[in-house]
Amino acid sequence: MTKAVGKAKLFARLGYGPPYEELERALAEAGLSRPARGAISPRKAERVEALLASRFVAVCPRGDCQADAADGEDRRIVPAATQADCAVCGGSANARAVDGMVAAWRRADLGRLCVVGGSPNARTELEALVDGRLDLRLIDGTANRNAGQAAADLAWADRVAIWGGTQLDHHVSNKYRGPHVVQFAKRSIGVLAREMVRAVEGERS
Repeated sequence: MTKAVGKAKLFARLGYGPPYEELERALAEAGLSRPARGAISPRKAERVEALLASRFVAVCPRGDCQADAADGEDRRIVPAATQADCAVCGGSANARAVDGMVAAWRRADLGRLCVVGGSPNARTELEALVDGRLDLRLIDGTANRNAGQAAADLAWADRVAIWGGTQLDHHVSNKYRGPHVVQFAKRSIGVLAREMVRAVEGERS
């Protein structure tokens, strides 16, 4: 005999967090299980998954994720078991912000971004998140960069991001000046991505 699986465990495995009252009601309405029963036959697991996916969307508590899910989502929003289970950000606010940046740049028909500064780990993460969808030139803000190299970067890039508040020396950043240079002073990849969206959508103050 196949051993029954706890419903709370099944809900969590499918990405849903407590409270489970709405999920329980959906199962009861479909004749799959009564709320009083703490476990369910694994033979019903696929039917449970399909039913819940058709009626609910699991979203983390972040306000922007909640707002995005509410905009145009017909299914009922319920808590995600973990942030990684969030249907909107998938656990990575940075990834979501970079996706938004890439989309904005494509709408603007731009594709070359030069980033000056940032820690080695941040630059590596940014490159991984962009994943070849934009052409990146990532400049170590602590390394020697002569005026000719900086001028070549400026000529190449659609926008240049001066990533202040990170590992960035003035003798490097001071070489980057121009109307398409964007400066900001927070370390977050999410902030960088949002600044680059504003830069191409004309929203910077």
